[in-house]
Amino acid sequence: MKASRPNMRDVAQLAGVSQRTVSNVVNNFPHISPATRKAVEDAIRQLGYRPNIAAQRLRQGQTHTLALAIPNLAWPYFGELAHLIQEEARRSGYSIMVVETAGTREHEVSVLRDFRTNLIDGLILSPIELDLEGLNQLELDAPLVLLGERIQDAGIPHFSMDNVSAASEMVHHLYQQGARSFLILGSTHTRATSSAGALRQRGIEKALAELGLDSWAWRSVEVSPWTAGGAQEALSQWLESNNLPDAIFTMNDLLGIGALRALAEANVRVPEDVLVSTWDDTVLSRFSTPTLTTITPDTHAIAREAVQGLIALIEGRGGAGGKQAPTSPEEQSNEESNASSADLPHAVADVTVSHTLTIRRSTLRA
Repeated sequence: MKASRPNMRDVAQLAGVSQRTVSNVVNNFPHISPATRKAVEDAIRQLGYRPNIAAQRLRQGQTHTLALAIPNLAWPYFGELAHLIQEEARRSGYSIMVVETAGTREHEVSVLRDFRTNLIDGLILSPIELDLEGLNQLELDAPLVLLGERIQDAGIPHFSMDNVSAASEMVHHLYQQGARSFLILGSTHTRATSSAGALRQRGIEKALAELGLDSWAWRSVEVSPWTAGGAQEALSQWLESNNLPDAIFTMNDLLGIGALRALAEANVRVPEDVLVSTWDDTVLSRFSTPTLTTITPDTHAIAREAVQGLIALIEGRGGAGGKQAPTSPEEQSNEESNASSADLPHAVADVTVSHTLTIRRSTLRA
């Protein structure tokens, strides 16, 4: 018959102390005499006792599991960002549960309402359709960090890049390469694309004004959602009845890849006949033919700041900070009724991470 696994009671009996004392030693609580600590540690080694970490964390009101809710893992940007966030969380002793929201308000609200019932300590959300009004209506009291451009000024940690200045930098670069007419590829008018798209369009218009080019210098082609197939189809149709611009500004790498396909099918050379720029600097832009000039957001910084900001909120609520979980339904009910967003430690609300204009073959003419 297989011997039973040693438990805390066995350690307590061998060490001649209470189970509570063993628990205090295992959890590294202070105010334990060196002799008592040594007796417990010796008993642990002798018995080969291995604490149940999951049970300990539940008792402490923490599971060391975070949730990441993003629109679509099939989009290279979100796939790469999810990888970096998981790496950062792992280095901090947390695991990540990734949830796809499909970028719909319904799924985003569902994640926000339900994640606390799934033994998750905190949530990183990249909303697409949910807005500030909808977020406020949920009256959340749980640790939450936001990514992207959709919700700002919510009074909770939020990490994004400066889309306006990045788009302006790109236009100035295209202008320096000889571009005087521009085509913007990507919708700015749907709920799913309006936030990032509108900010980038604002940067484009700002740069054109600085360069002395009026509104006639640019036109746009709607593509929503931002997919390679959608870009290929939309640009192919546009090219049938319009003159080729000097430069095509695409809103993300997927659109950039679709644009390259449409141009190749139309026997248009890049960059000889038209310049093409894109956004996100995923593997698509690095290995396309030609390689694509792109805006490179500091995704490592986004991952690091989002994870560390969320952990700070969690620990501020007492998780890793030593607050014990309620031991009875009555205590749990009291704690839940007393919890509010005011319990969260103050944190910088809106943080702008850096970006880089990465110049590659698609905008360089010999």
